[in-house]
Amino acid sequence: MIQIVYEYEKSWPEEGALWVETPSIAGEVKVSPLSARRKANGYLTSEVAMAMRPGEPVLLWGSRPVWRMRINLHLPDLGPISLQQTLDVDAQTREVIPLSPDTIAALQGQAHAIASRLTPETAPAI
Repeated sequence: MIQIVYEYEKSWPEEGALWVETPSIAGEVKVSPLSARRKANGYLTSEVAMAMRPGEPVLLWGSRPVWRMRINLHLPDLGPISLQQTLDVDAQTREVIPLSPDTIAALQGQAHAIASRLTPETAPAI
């Protein structure tokens, strides 16, 4: 199953309900979700941290279709812990849309805080 999300460019009205009318979605997607996830995994491992992995890809349809994945921190015996950030891979070219240096630093800080609270301290060697 593939999830497709359409990016609606209108704003919510000041008053009343929002009338939504979307065109049909048609177009070729050259990059598979598996290929996008592999590319995202390589980027996260080399540019952010080895313990970070992409979640399930969702196709975000707009002027530039992208595969969007949540970023997860993987810790031994705990599995994936979802962080508050996503990573996009262009659905036509397979290029990762890079995270800013500030975003990378924030992710690393968040991961460090989580890991220091959830993982046991190692005992000193005797």
